[in-house]
Amino acid sequence: MKKCGVILLMIMLTWCSACSKKDASVPAREMEGIASIEKGSIETLQSKSGSDDHYPVSIKVYTNDGKEVIQTIEVEPKKVVVVGSAIAELMIEFGQKEKVVGLGYPDQSFSKYASEIAELPLITKSWPSKESVLALQPDIIYSISSAFKEDLLGDISFWNDRGIPVVSAVNFTVGRSIEEYFTEIKNFGLTFNVEDKTNAYLKTQSDRINQVIKIAEAVEEVPKVLFIGGARDTNYYYPPSWCMIDEMIEGAGGEYMELSKDGYMELSLEAIIAANPEKIIITEFQEPDSEVTKNKLLTNEKLQNVSAIKTGNVMVAEYTSAINGGLQLADLYEDVAAFIHPELFGGK
Repeated sequence: MKKCGVILLMIMLTWCSACSKKDASVPAREMEGIASIEKGSIETLQSKSGSDDHYPVSIKVYTNDGKEVIQTIEVEPKKVVVVGSAIAELMIEFGQKEKVVGLGYPDQSFSKYASEIAELPLITKSWPSKESVLALQPDIIYSISSAFKEDLLGDISFWNDRGIPVVSAVNFTVGRSIEEYFTEIKNFGLTFNVEDKTNAYLKTQSDRINQVIKIAEAVEEVPKVLFIGGARDTNYYYPPSWCMIDEMIEGAGGEYMELSKDGYMELSLEAIIAANPEKIIITEFQEPDSEVTKNKLLTNEKLQNVSAIKTGNVMVAEYTSAINGGLQLADLYEDVAAFIHPELFGGK
């Protein structure tokens, strides 16, 4: 189980040849940027950016099956193919939008960046083919890791053989955590030489999360919270390694209910009844209407004796930040805290 309650993020400015598996960036030059989380609060240190000798940099990424590979970016990327809206959001937020020559799989139609994402040159609304990406002659591919399957974009080595580096987000094989997400933001800063912007973002996020953790030290009762991931009419259980919201729940003074040691699985109504959580947080992929998602549980006749349903203690979380991590991570952390302990965080 992930570390509960307290988190430490350090953006350190040193090369580390003995980095752990979680230290996901390995610069080719002496530079800044190791991210790790240990017990304590989150701390960040600003690094320099924009120096003439920034490149080349090397980034440690993972294949879709969890193998570590090093990607070296020799010069500043000018032509970027992006796969996934979460990656497109990073390009927009950190001032790299004009470098996008193609976007595939825009999976978040309700993103706060939706209008700007719609302006990006679209390859396809689904997964792009190798041929369509090759035709764009990109300097780099920036993608969610699940695109690198043989029947989609192929293995990362396919692109490296053609002189194209790949930067990918960590997948569920390795595990999702706030640590990993912050490391990905740091890697973005290294890739595009915008560490001033990414480190400023990390500091703001860290400060806000620290504040929640500090306030939660006053918690006297720890409610049991069940997290449910929905997809259409089916509910799913997410183990801690498959999401980020467990860290938010426990950092805010709640208990993340673990229902299985077997990992991700379908969650029956009977299992929800047996768990009888005091509070429920639910998210649903590609469902922008939170009331629809919430009422799906509240109005289910079979669940009316569940404590959280009786008291109406059901919260809807935005999918990307809850599962994979998104730019509004601290927003969700604070919302979760207000839901679990309204007496401390000004919730309802």
